[in-house]
Amino acid sequence: MLKILRSFCILAIFIAPISSFANSPYNSLGEDDFESYEDENSVKIYDPLEKINRKIYTFNDYFDLYFLEHVAIFYRKGVPATARDSIRNFLVNLSLPLSAVNSLLQGKLDNGLATFSSFLINSTLGLGGVFNVSGEKGIRYKTEDFGQTLGHYGVTSGAYLMIPFLGPSTTRDLGGSMTDKSVNPLEFNFLEVGGSANLIDARYRLGLAAAGGIDKRESLIDILDDIRTDSFDPYATIRSAYLQKRFTDIKN
Repeated sequence: MLKILRSFCILAIFIAPISSFANSPYNSLGEDDFESYEDENSVKIYDPLEKINRKIYTFNDYFDLYFLEHVAIFYRKGVPATARDSIRNFLVNLSLPLSAVNSLLQGKLDNGLATFSSFLINSTLGLGGVFNVSGEKGIRYKTEDFGQTLGHYGVTSGAYLMIPFLGPSTTRDLGGSMTDKSVNPLEFNFLEVGGSANLIDARYRLGLAAAGGIDKRESLIDILDDIRTDSFDPYATIRSAYLQKRFTDIKN
């Protein structure tokens, strides 16, 4: 077990320089993003850069297919499910304070309080977020980011974008992501929230970014394999899934 975890840590350090910029080509997607991707008419698709986006998608797909997917498979096979769950709980917990702030910015007081309560409970009783104690107690919340906050106040999604390494986004969501990162003490923190741009040593930030990317990609192994196998046009499928998911997130 220790050898497996040691191998994973070495692998995370190896890919950290890439992951610190863009955790995964599918980082902005989630497991539930593909539940209704067949319905392509529910959201208007604005993709004026489609020719360029498709080329970038091909690059991302090769990077994922020949490197990152293998890392994710190694992680799934080498690390027990209980340990992976604990790592995921820990990573999710770190994102909750910023999610709570975005909830409050949107006027979603109940969701903001539930999110922050989950962070406090899991950070203490859950041993730093390793255990999802709040979830076991029935506390439910919806994660929010600044892209959703902008959408809540009527900012349109803008053009669909396929970004190298990062994957699917829109002009609004890219701006929102950059804002979140600039105020997050665990990431770039350009605005020096907490009094310093480097509240956490760069090595730890890189390690967290790498772990987050590997965890995200592991959660999508089966779904993305099915899309590559069954979808006539994987690019269009992923585009539709992403835009519909973001539309639903903002609407709700």
